[in-house]
Amino acid sequence: MVKKEIIDDWQERFPMLSPYTPSTLYMKADIVLWGLRMEKVLSGKYRVIFECLPLWEDSVQKRNIPVFYTELWGKNGTQFFIDYASHDRLFQSASDFAGKQFGLFFKDKVMTSDVWKWLDQLSSSLIPKHNPINLYRIFEFKLALALFLDDRNLMDKAKKEIDAEIRHWDVQHFQKLFSKFPDEWRAELYAKFENRDSFIRLVDSSMKDKRIIGLKEAHFCTSGIPEKSFLEQFIEIFK
Repeated sequence: MVKKEIIDDWQERFPMLSPYTPSTLYMKADIVLWGLRMEKVLSGKYRVIFECLPLWEDSVQKRNIPVFYTELWGKNGTQFFIDYASHDRLFQSASDFAGKQFGLFFKDKVMTSDVWKWLDQLSSSLIPKHNPINLYRIFEFKLALALFLDDRNLMDKAKKEIDAEIRHWDVQHFQKLFSKFPDEWRAELYAKFENRDSFIRLVDSSMKDKRIIGLKEAHFCTSGIPEKSFLEQFIEIFK
């Protein structure tokens, strides 16, 4: 476990984040939790991982599986491992890198277009290319975001990306990994994000978790005006 003093330093640097577990600092953003995980590596060293957890899943176990994550990179794209003994000396540069790489997420208003662009950049950087294990959850997040915003154009855009990418996947290899064929996976995925009311209810159920209630909150924006809060959207279902 990373020392509490280190967690405290990161929280002070990014005050939108709050302790969620002894090693994580999170905030909630309408349909997800995201934030920083301090992960111990080797002996006396830690690294910083930015991760996003889904709130639309129907079990805690599924909600704890990130929809996307990436570690903090240093200068020239090198891994940034921080020695405990050197934390005070390296923290300023480490937190500056984190601000540049993840700072767009740690605000009370998060631009949907910025998140989409960031995810596209993440997807293009993953190695090997066209690996369904790396991509299938990112696609799920894009569909979830489009459904939450009730944005048909964004939903169509996500589906076009999936339809284009799925052509690159080896059918037999995919079947071994997921016990289903790519077309079956795609059909099930699209069906999962068809009913907006059910989706909103699942997110609302997750939001009632005692650890989540107290987290600071952000909202997705499609312009300079934030979308309606999650609570406002949930109430509208029953009007």
